[in-house]
Amino acid sequence: MAKRLSNKDFPVPKKIEDDDWQMICKTAGILKGDQQRLKAQINNLVDALARWIRNDRKLPDRTSDREQVKEILSHIEAAAAQTAKLGPAGHLAFKAISPFVASMLAAQWMSECFPYDDTPRRSCLEESIGLRPGPRSISYFIEEQSHEARFEFVRQQPVKTMNAALQQIGKGLGEVLHEFDWQPRAKGGQEPLVYRHYALINLIEMWHGMGKEPSSGPKSVCTAFCESVVAALGWPTQGLSSAMPDALDHWRHLP
Repeated sequence: MAKRLSNKDFPVPKKIEDDDWQMICKTAGILKGDQQRLKAQINNLVDALARWIRNDRKLPDRTSDREQVKEILSHIEAAAAQTAKLGPAGHLAFKAISPFVASMLAAQWMSECFPYDDTPRRSCLEESIGLRPGPRSISYFIEEQSHEARFEFVRQQPVKTMNAALQQIGKGLGEVLHEFDWQPRAKGGQEPLVYRHYALINLIEMWHGMGKEPSSGPKSVCTAFCESVVAALGWPTQGLSSAMPDALDHWRHLP
């Protein structure tokens, strides 16, 4: 059984050697007047693909990202646990965090998180409601008007506030971990061979630019041209003819 290809099987492409290029031109029936221009276009494509692949391979993969989030979550959980253990001196020192945290936390969050404490209160506004005569008093949390109250609450309850905030962040990070399970191919499956796909789209466009009709199929001269170029770049050609219809359809729907 043939090995299933992945994007890792496509190395940084190399420029096409002169002898290989002459053979490609002869086999594909490329006119001499088109050869130099087409070779320059393919060289530009090779440069773009090389940058893309090098940049992609510097990025952490999904497994690495998941482990990083797990580590961040463990630090947040540890920070919440350590905060809850602080004594009188720690509570007193923690008041210094008030100006940094008060602006970050919403008055509504404080009110909902600490319903039995003296949290920032809603502001009352007069509004006209529908066809009812006269204004009606409606209460809102208005952050611009609650900053002093938020600051005072954090100053009075710095450890309690920070512990709750850290726990809330921990819950959010737990949801982040669950999101990894819903990402495409999180549980396996064939990954799209994106480097080859976009290389084929560009080669089809070049073929069309020479006034030739793009096509797919085992007897297609366009397919043979794309396959010979891909092989000359140092890439595997396994399954390429099967990939041509998708690339051709994508090319046809480009602006």
